Amino acid sequence: MTSAPPRPARAAGLLVLVAAATFSIAGCTPAQPTPEPSSTGESAPEETTPAPQETATGPAGDALAERDAFFAAQGQPSDGSLPTPQTPEQQEFLDQQRAYVETQGGTWDEFYDGVALAVTLDACETSILNGHEIDVDTARLHIDSSPLIAEIAGGDADATQGLASIMVFGTAFVCPADAPQWEAAYTALYG
Repeated sequence: MTSAPPRPARAAGLLVLVAAATFSIAGCTPAQPTPEPSSTGESAPEETTPAPQETATGPAGDALAERDAFFAAQGQPSDGSLPTPQTPEQQEFLDQQRAYVETQGGTWDEFYDGVALAVTLDACETSILNGHEIDVDTARLHIDSSPLIAEIAGGDADATQGLASIMVFGTAFVCPADAPQWEAAYTALYG
């Protein structure tokens, strides 16, 4: 049985790829802070599930239901693995992204499909959970707190920008109603 190349080798290759793939346009839900112990030495209370009124009804409940419906419609795994194209829109996005990268002399494979689709789906989820209101601050927080972007970019600002560009390009296919806000925020962040 052959295994995939180690992630660092794949990630290093993606750094070159995303630098070449930066467009002049652009889950994960932002990380939740870990409760810290109090100054009295007591342990912080353990996280519990939200009270029913926080998720069952109202805007939060509506957003969570919309997010769940979105992911069901996208046909993506919920096991944390990289997604694969399941809809014509996802496939069109990846076909165009692959073609662009290859015209720039880069190579593309299923791993890059998964990364590009994952960052795009994360952006769409952020749009939903923020009531479809994306501004510069929301976009910056999303990009800065994305574990996938952090892992792949490894702190490289150009790679982060490249992944953000791919992500924003993908929103035009996967959640097109939110794409103009992501594009405006990306332009404000990166010029």
